[in-house]
Amino acid sequence: MPTATASAPLVKLERTIHARAKKPNAKSYTSQLLLGGVPKIGAKIVEEAAELVEAAGEPGEAGQQHFIREAGDLFYHLLVMLCHKNCDLFDVEAELARRFGVSGLEEKASRKKATADSPGAAKPAKKAAKKKVAKAAITTPVKKKARRKTRL
Repeated sequence: MPTATASAPLVKLERTIHARAKKPNAKSYTSQLLLGGVPKIGAKIVEEAAELVEAAGEPGEAGQQHFIREAGDLFYHLLVMLCHKNCDLFDVEAELARRFGVSGLEEKASRKKATADSPGAAKPAKKAAKKKVAKAAITTPVKKKARRKTRL
């Protein structure tokens, strides 16, 4: 499994997305997503995540290739959201590096403790947001899309 070049396309894509954010283009799908903000980008992330899970259950080489395409779609939309939130791959890598070597169970427990120690308003808002996304994932029908790839 190649690791040295695996992130190069993501970095290149991220640069393209940030360029679209700095200089919007009405014909650019990326610009349209960024203009739609969290609601539009978030809806696409939920849709693509559902399609990824659906594709994961498909058998054979065709299923594997479909899964990879859906993973690419999800990565793309995640990068758009990161850009919208003024974050980048480096921020995510730093967070993952911080967690490296820490049990996932311990890390999750530490987040719960940190939330309990913080002001009370943050917890309900986060819970409501999770419920809203979960509800959208359940109620949003997964559309079979033609093998389209829009230009960035």
